Parts: sequence; C-alpha cells; structure tokens
Amino acid sequence: MSEPGLVVPPAARRYQFTMARLAGASWAVALSAVGTLLGAPPPEMGNQSTTLLWQGAPQLAGHPRVWRFAFGPTVIPGAPTVRIYVSPFGQVVATDPADLAARVKALHPY
Repeated sequence: MSEPGLVVPPAARRYQFTMARLAGASWAVALSAVGTLLGAPPPEMGNQSTTLLWQGAPQLAGHPRVWRFAFGPTVIPGAPTVRIYVSPFGQVVATDPADLAARVKALHPY
C-alpha cells in the first residue's frame, strides 16, 4: 500500500506482487498438507485461523518458519483444539496434539 503522493517504483511494485504470489502459493501448499493429514472427509474442526509465523514458531524446536493452522472446537476425541504446523514448502512439521494423525485415523478407520 502506498500513501497519497508517495511514488512506488515499478521494481518495488513487482517485488511486492511477486512476494504476495509466493505467500499465496505457499499457503495453498500448506493447506493441502493439512487436508491430507485430516483426510476426506475431514472431521468437524470448528473455527479455523491461519498465521504465517515468519519470525519462527517459539513453541517448536529450532523455531522454524511455519504456517500455523489452529482449529477448535473439534470433534476429535481428546483434542478440543488442534494446531498443525506446516513449513512454507508444505511439510507437516508438528501437530498439537502430537498424536493427531492417530486420533484422526480412529475417526476414519477405512
């Protein structure tokens, strides 16, 4: 965004546009990883929020940069809230609860 009277050079606009496209593509890949983890059809997950932790996730070892997908309240037994941490390249880094995949599998035994 620019202020009135502020001239943004074309190169800066291209950079901003490119970064926005990369962030959007990264989010789409991360969301796909979440969908794979939750299965089809996914369990009822309640409200969702997504945050890009570009400065790193302090609650994870090594503080990696990740997308944090938070859900709640869920129907997953023993997991009223769920957090899934996914790298910008679409790899699931961690889940809370740690055994989320097993809990989801118990809901979808097929």
